[in-house]
Amino acid sequence: MANELEQKIINQVEYYFGDINLPRDKFLKSQTEADDGWVTIEVLLSFNRLSQLSPDPEVIADALKKSDNGLIEVSEDKKKVRRNPEKPIPEMNEARRRELSKRTAYAKGFPSDEELPDILTFFEPYGPIESCIRRTYKKENEYIFKGSCFIIFKDIETCKKFIDAENIKYKDVDLIRKWQEDYYKEKRAEIEELKKNKKEKKLAKQKESEEKEKKDIEFPKGAVLFFNGITEGTTITREEIKDKFREVGDVEVSYIDFKKGDTEGYVRLPNENDAVEFFKKLTDGELEVGEAKLKFKVLEGEEEEEHLKKSAEAIVKMRKQQKNNKFGRKRKGNYGGNNPKKARTDN
Repeated sequence: MANELEQKIINQVEYYFGDINLPRDKFLKSQTEADDGWVTIEVLLSFNRLSQLSPDPEVIADALKKSDNGLIEVSEDKKKVRRNPEKPIPEMNEARRRELSKRTAYAKGFPSDEELPDILTFFEPYGPIESCIRRTYKKENEYIFKGSCFIIFKDIETCKKFIDAENIKYKDVDLIRKWQEDYYKEKRAEIEELKKNKKEKKLAKQKESEEKEKKDIEFPKGAVLFFNGITEGTTITREEIKDKFREVGDVEVSYIDFKKGDTEGYVRLPNENDAVEFFKKLTDGELEVGEAKLKFKVLEGEEEEEHLKKSAEAIVKMRKQQKNNKFGRKRKGNYGGNNPKKARTDN
């Protein structure tokens, strides 16, 4: 039966050759590929955590022989060890990922300069564990420890016991502990909330810009006439209306809100009170245009305000569409679209 030191040696070497660490440890994995899986104990003693337990290869070998897990084999000369070929590393498929996730904890509160060996020592009373992964982020050419880890325990019960413990501290700092699955759910919700807020801010900014643009669009007052009186089967065009306004009022039309098939519409003139003056030239507010006898009235008050507001909104919308279309054509040209003059060439 292994004593306390020997059990620590067993745990450490089995950690090195474990299902999680070995595939991730490029150096150790390369060593196992050189000699049918065998790695010299001298190589393992280059790892500080093991050499601190004992620098003597024979002590390491004797301890490993007392393991009852059957994961590690010791050579007859006690100079080499390897992972038992009858216990291959499980394939990392979706089912395997789900199984690991169910016994993985998230813990946060470690100092940013803390090394993995110290963290592994801390977890010894809460184990056994299969792996402890320090979470890092890249800053320039350096990976910085975030102060949090994913810890894969041997089984769900041990993991649950660690997470549910009332209070666990690391160097006087309370550790935040939760299931890995819960951590990811919270992060996904947080990211979605950030995206939502970003989208809302963008829409609010866009709306603010559009409102400002609408306010900047000024129309003269007393310059809009409403007309109706187009009966079914009667057809007139905007050009006919423009020509009639030139003929009767000697005035150029700024805009006609009317399309073929409509029974009513609006005419906007360029200057203040142009509509009022034009209306005075009509008899009973009527004007024959082509086959139709149109009935006109000058927009005033709230009716005029509402129409001008809609006109400003239409102009802003049209400008936005034109801008988007221009951007789309530019991108299409840059990437070799239908415009051969703008197509990019790679020599």
